[in-house]
Amino acid sequence: MNAISAGPIRTLASSALSGISGMIKETSERAPLRKSTGTDEVGDGALFLLSPLSRGVSGEVLFVDGGYHILGV
Repeated sequence: MNAISAGPIRTLASSALSGISGMIKETSERAPLRKSTGTDEVGDGALFLLSPLSRGVSGEVLFVDGGYHILGV
């Protein structure tokens, strides 16, 4: 079993979260890729994990956050 850990994403549901705009802004400024996470990127990660291309991947967390997770914050 694998999992996806996505960065903060601007969606209709996330707009109800207090401070989401600040989280998205901070992530896009500090992440190594210097951009916010898009729903299409998370979908691409899910498609990879569902495809035969990931047949040798097990027990992993796929971070789709522009590299923000490596900063250790």
